[in-house]
Amino acid sequence: MEFGPVPLAEAEGAILAHSVAVSGGRLRKGMVVDDAALDRLRQTGLTEVTVARLGTEDVHENAAAETLARALVPDPARAGLRLGAATTGRVNIYADLKGVTEIDRERIDAANAVDPAITVATVPEWQRLGQGGMVATVKIIAYGVPAIALDRAANEGEAALCMRPAVVASASLIQTVVGEDDGEKGHRALNKRLDRLGVRLGPKTMVAHETEALSGAISAAPGEIILI
Repeated sequence: MEFGPVPLAEAEGAILAHSVAVSGGRLRKGMVVDDAALDRLRQTGLTEVTVARLGTEDVHENAAAETLARALVPDPARAGLRLGAATTGRVNIYADLKGVTEIDRERIDAANAVDPAITVATVPEWQRLGQGGMVATVKIIAYGVPAIALDRAANEGEAALCMRPAVVASASLIQTVVGEDDGEKGHRALNKRLDRLGVRLGPKTMVAHETEALSGAISAAPGEIILI
């Protein structure tokens, strides 16, 4: 990739390296310099502009970010993930269901070690996320990266991300009580935690803090798991 100042006459088709203030607004970095942009630069009084030009073996930042994201998540529906649109060299990866993140750290580290311009940032492994929570960000630092480096990073990071939903759908909470505790606070707190994983909590169940009472409540409790 070539980077540096060029006369306006040579800037068409190149990538604007820095944002430039022009009459009526700004030209944003990363845009491809076209006729309209050149006219606005001339009207501002500029004679040159700093640009980047991709080499024949380089991949544009947006295409590179999308390629790497699709390597990390080759089957989004199966992985429970959703890929955002590529923009400014970035693709965000979102949870498409409630659950926890499964992240192959060795693969992510290997992809990050290929080239300083190729980066993947993730939440911690086994992070709980709701639907729409951000799992990872792929960011290409430069305006383009060598195709050979991108291919290597994609291979290193292949299928490194997915979401794991809860394997049960329902639960019961049995609270034993001594004294006058109505159990409402405990039931409400657990219900909130389970709901974040998509698990339905049954009605509040309170029994005396005695073996026989607890045994009967366990036998009668609905749900796939019983919490005491």
